Amino acid sequence: MSQNIIILKPVITEKALAAQQLQDKYTFWVAPQVSKNQITASFQAVFGIKPLSVQTTTLKGKFKTNWKTRKTTQKSDRKKAIITVPKGTKLELLKLNTK
Repeated sequence: MSQNIIILKPVITEKALAAQQLQDKYTFWVAPQVSKNQITASFQAVFGIKPLSVQTTTLKGKFKTNWKTRKTTQKSDRKKAIITVPKGTKLELLKLNTK
């Protein structure tokens, strides 16, 4: 798989931003079929930082009902990776201007 397709985009939530600032943990949406080794290699190639650990979780897609036709559809499953970087290391690409 290509390096730029493995890490899709960062997760921007209050919980993820707090983990970024306090624990040096960055959260990304990743492709569902990749392994932790592939995520580590991709992160190191893109950002130039070797991560200390990678934790992944798969979020199952929700079932939604179209109330006009009464048919259910399922959203696709998603995978989230929480990547821990060495203490004091910051990713400048994900820095938000907050006061």
